[in-house]
Amino acid sequence: MKGVKRFGRREWLVAGSFFVVGLALRMPFRSELAYHGDSAEFALAIREYNVALSQPHAPGYFLYVMLGRLVHCFVADPNASLVWLSVVFGSALVAVFYLLSLAMFGRRTGMAAALFAMTSAQTWFHSEVALTYVVDAFLVCVTVLWCWRATQRGGMWGDAVGAGVLLAMVGGVRQQTVVGLAPVVVFAFWRFDRQRAGKLAVAAGVALVLALVWFLPMVKMSGGLPVYLEIVRQHAANNALATFAGGGREALVQNIFFVGAACWNGLLVGAVLLAGALLYRVFAMSREGKRQWDIEHRLAMQVLAAWIVPMFLLGTVIGFTSQMGYVLSYLPGLLLLAGLVAAQLRRRWLFIATTAIVCVVNAVAFLAWLGSWDRVLQDAGLTARAIREHDAQMAKTVEIIRSRYGPADVIVCHAEYYRFGFRHFQLYLPEFDHYQMWRDPTMLSPAGEPLWRARRGHLESVAGLDFSGKETALLVVPPGWGLEIFGHYLDVEGAQPVSGSAGTLYSLPVRGL
Repeated sequence: MKGVKRFGRREWLVAGSFFVVGLALRMPFRSELAYHGDSAEFALAIREYNVALSQPHAPGYFLYVMLGRLVHCFVADPNASLVWLSVVFGSALVAVFYLLSLAMFGRRTGMAAALFAMTSAQTWFHSEVALTYVVDAFLVCVTVLWCWRATQRGGMWGDAVGAGVLLAMVGGVRQQTVVGLAPVVVFAFWRFDRQRAGKLAVAAGVALVLALVWFLPMVKMSGGLPVYLEIVRQHAANNALATFAGGGREALVQNIFFVGAACWNGLLVGAVLLAGALLYRVFAMSREGKRQWDIEHRLAMQVLAAWIVPMFLLGTVIGFTSQMGYVLSYLPGLLLLAGLVAAQLRRRWLFIATTAIVCVVNAVAFLAWLGSWDRVLQDAGLTARAIREHDAQMAKTVEIIRSRYGPADVIVCHAEYYRFGFRHFQLYLPEFDHYQMWRDPTMLSPAGEPLWRARRGHLESVAGLDFSGKETALLVVPPGWGLEIFGHYLDVEGAQPVSGSAGTLYSLPVRGL
């Protein structure tokens, strides 16, 4: 089963069809409001970019936000601008993934892998929300495809320049990914026919120069290099316990478990295919069959290993994985392997049936998964239902605050902000004063000013709550949480649930606080 060395009109038409179908599948399920605290930070950064204010959080994601600003000129909604990026790049990911699989293993693998990627709950969900992961996955797949084609050509100077450009783009969207992507790039250059070191130096030089194009303005907009470096240091210190170096075996086990859950969500029946293929190779495949298959696919499997293994180690042993989307930088490699296994099925009807089963289960997992089944997916929430419910809860809470309370009389307090809190309401209720009760250790604040307040949509550090002229404190309780999250900060004994808020809002008289 050999890869296609040259893309003709047919291949480009199929890739374009995958893009169009991907758009059609993704457009109806777009999130209307910021899904995650990070989504809200990205949306706020479109209006005011400043890593020092965690708009967005470090290391900065500069090109992603600036591309969102460009779309914002036409869409005029910061979250919708970023969601459209996810929709378009999530659809383009399927198209380029088809070309990558086609180039490495042939048409059957290309079709199966692209269908798996298009319907995977991981790629589908992250194509509907304002997060960087699916844009990052697209650029990673483009880079791997570029490296693969470069090795097939023997490695030209133009290939080195292109690799440098792609690395700079990846770094501008999600800086962390460059570390994990570097090994597959180096491996590709090692496979070049001649002048490998010189071409690698050119690629590195191009990447460095182009990275400065986005790094310098990013640092300037964040208060200068010393401020930026201190923010990065604080983030690293805060995340240290989540890494093997700082958290030991417990952190390693937790990261491996989380990565396994994230990959399981993205693969589902595809994981069964991979397990079955491994068992077949170990127990049923002849020695000669193994040798022949390995000879035919050695380079392709080496490239996949250089792509997947370093990314996996970065997310488990070296760094950490705290969100499902982290695995999207290498999950396509696993989906490609699942597509390869399906393509090995000799009978056409069996190949078609297996591919259809994987796609149907994937689609059900995203479109029609019942809440009572969530444990099967490790309560990951990568479903259309989760997006709808979050949008409805956020819209209802915002409408209650805006319709029943006046900004002059109320302060809004938040104790948790990742899924339903401070950043969301700073974005959607800028006319109110908001306080983040929890001290964020990753943000720089002057001595004696540990809290953060959003006033008129702008973030500022403060010494404490200012109740001057206020009558009521509204306490925002994210779904699934309880009023006790405010117990460390306020006397909540007199707090009363706000009618119609389904437990997300509590009213507390300011007098006596």
